[in-house]
Amino acid sequence: MKKKKEYIWCLIEFPDGRKEWYCVSKLLRQALFLEKKINRYWKNTLIGCYINVSTTEYSHDHQTRLTVGRIEKIKILSYRSHDWHWTRNQFVTPNHLMDFDSAYNYLKHDYSWYNKFAIWVALRYWHNLLLQNKIKLIRKKLHRKMWKLHKFIEYENIVTKSIENKK
Repeated sequence: MKKKKEYIWCLIEFPDGRKEWYCVSKLLRQALFLEKKINRYWKNTLIGCYINVSTTEYSHDHQTRLTVGRIEKIKILSYRSHDWHWTRNQFVTPNHLMDFDSAYNYLKHDYSWYNKFAIWVALRYWHNLLLQNKIKLIRKKLHRKMWKLHKFIEYENIVTKSIENKK
């Protein structure tokens, strides 16, 4: 009996907030199935990463518009996409994206000038969002430490007054 083919689908979030399902490209699918054999948390390899995806149908000269989206969910289905909803092979992790120039250099690949620009704009959005989240986390940690310091100073004042009152 012939084994049924499996396809990996990703829910992609775009910079404008909309979400669509995309089928993972053949080469990336093969790599992910190899990863699946040795890593039970293989989906975490891609969830939260940023990947090149097409946003329009392919034209007569086999061109399409591209952008960068963030992978939200992954599922395996027995059918493939029959239209242009395919990912490309290039993706970067959030840590890699913190070095914007390196991430952009990798994702721009050998695409047309328009697609390079569209990738740059989308990647800049995702990069700025990561920076904002990092700043929020640092602020939260700073406030927590300031609160602890404030409580410690209050405690020290109470102890000092108590000692002074006993004298």
